[in-house]
Amino acid sequence: MDRKLPTNQEIQRLILISAAARSCLETEAHALKQRLDVPARIRGSLREHPTGWLVGSLISGMAASLLFRSKPSRALTGLSGSPSPRRPLPVVLMGLALTVIRPLAKVWLTDQVKQRLAGMLTSVPPTISPEVSPQAPYSSEYPPYV
Repeated sequence: MDRKLPTNQEIQRLILISAAARSCLETEAHALKQRLDVPARIRGSLREHPTGWLVGSLISGMAASLLFRSKPSRALTGLSGSPSPRRPLPVVLMGLALTVIRPLAKVWLTDQVKQRLAGMLTSVPPTISPEVSPQAPYSSEYPPYV
């Protein structure tokens, strides 16, 4: 029992199958583009987790500086030829914290100065008009000083 479809119905069936396959391929291509777009994924991750990226960069920077540390030069050694004593970890962390805080403090201080100057410029002291002034210097009521 061979099932033969008329050509119009077979063509319609093939058109529907190709449309379904095309839509499936489009969604898969779009998903693949999103997965392979690394710069956009990194930007999104930076926007979502900025503190994690900052902490990770600080830790990786410290690890890299410890791994790639070179031998101290002669100028850094003391008079006796032995290297100078290492700074304790809290001192190093305090220096790192101050290094991170300094740009933030500079921006904050600049904003404070701008606000103060803007407040000083907008609040002009009231001036006394010559008509209300008790002694107008150029009024005709008083004789000029000679």
